[in-house]
Amino acid sequence: MEIIRLTATDHPRYTAFRNIYDISFPIYEQRTVEQQLDAFSDSRYHLDCYIDPVNDLLLGFIAYWRFDSYTYVEHFAIHPNERGKGLGGLILKNLIEQESGRVLLEIDPVTDNVSAARLHFYQLHGFVENQFPHTHPAYRKGYPDHSLVVLSSGETIPDIEYKRFASDLNRVIMKKGR
Repeated sequence: MEIIRLTATDHPRYTAFRNIYDISFPIYEQRTVEQQLDAFSDSRYHLDCYIDPVNDLLLGFIAYWRFDSYTYVEHFAIHPNERGKGLGGLILKNLIEQESGRVLLEIDPVTDNVSAARLHFYQLHGFVENQFPHTHPAYRKGYPDHSLVVLSSGETIPDIEYKRFASDLNRVIMKKGR
């Protein structure tokens, strides 16, 4: 498997990335093209695409932000035809090994079998649930902010680390309250 880092919307793989992105996340969790350009302009943002070199297909991607004390996974998705084959676990393992600090991500609260399976997947890969009440700002106007659950690799995070993450999420990643 080959890893290609996208750094611009005019990259030849951007359309394939965007196709997976658009079907994997509801619109209120999607960056607009302008927001994506803004993310690309920040050196802390990384978008790694996983390519099948034999068939030259984009299998999945992970978009993350590298901060001093942690790495935040903003978006992570596998092509629907490739799910359940172990690729997601491999990508997470690769990221955790690559990043020396803690890895944080968010998931929807468990309300059904799909969300329960998602939590279980992350728990199998070493993530634990944090109990902080957490709201993620909407990416688009006209949509409300939404409640998510913060997961962390290894162990739960202390209150001070959560506050740092919440501040980074709002000010740096989502550009709110600047």
